[in-house]
Amino acid sequence: MAVAKYSALALIAFLVSPIMVMVMANQSYEVDWSIGVDFTDFATQNTFFAGDVLNFHYDSASHNLLIATDSDAFDQCQMTPNLGFYKSGNEALTLVEPGNYYFMCEYNCKSDGMKMSVYVNNM
Repeated sequence: MAVAKYSALALIAFLVSPIMVMVMANQSYEVDWSIGVDFTDFATQNTFFAGDVLNFHYDSASHNLLIATDSDAFDQCQMTPNLGFYKSGNEALTLVEPGNYYFMCEYNCKSDGMKMSVYVNNM
């Protein structure tokens, strides 16, 4: 009887631990940072958690990437001040803490609406 009880507990632990690892693993998302992409669709179809990574890929001759300070700056495409300015064409940005993040392209935010906001959940 005691052996069966411990075997059942071991089986449960074996089955549950991969699930816990999957839940706690950070995700990496590829972002095609270019004109014509539906960033609202991308942001709403994914659930982001603190620790996840957004990999932005873009043509650095035509685009850059800024992180807006807040929703007002984001709505108005206000570039300064900002929380980060990137121009390499390949950025891997970790979503460090829960909350809203606002991304914009300096060259195409106003003219083409090239911006994206994401909400990051706590783990």
